[in-house]
Amino acid sequence: MEEHITTAIIISIVLVFLTSAIFYEILCITLRIISKHNLRTRPLMFFLVAAIFSAHTVAIWIYGFVYWTMVHSYGFEPLSGIAHDNFFGYIYFSAATYSSLGIGDVFPHGAMQFITGVQVLNGLMLIGWSVMVTYFSVQKLWDIHGITSLPPMTKKKK
Repeated sequence: MEEHITTAIIISIVLVFLTSAIFYEILCITLRIISKHNLRTRPLMFFLVAAIFSAHTVAIWIYGFVYWTMVHSYGFEPLSGIAHDNFFGYIYFSAATYSSLGIGDVFPHGAMQFITGVQVLNGLMLIGWSVMVTYFSVQKLWDIHGITSLPPMTKKKK
């Protein structure tokens, strides 16, 4: 592990900045498109959700590709628990890690454990960022509908 830890730290830093930059650009393009088109609110909302989901998918695939490359090209220890050591096993692991689901059926060894921990933090940050963008976008869509506040929650009588 010690022989690859410096490499793992550098890879982690690069991945955080790369995925954050790509996520930012996808959000900027999406919000620019939404603000320029006079579409109805539902298509705009579906477009926003699809774009955000795509941004998360890109980040997951980047991490998965890096994990696969580290193992198959640079001598890092492979993941344990993968039935067949193929590319999609690394994508699956990346998705479970990114979302902090951490199923536990597949797990890293050595220096890849460090990158995995950073991916969890990066995923939580990007997920939080997408929640914030969605919240403010929906708030604007409510304004378009003329809804200034949601009605109070009331209990239904039996």
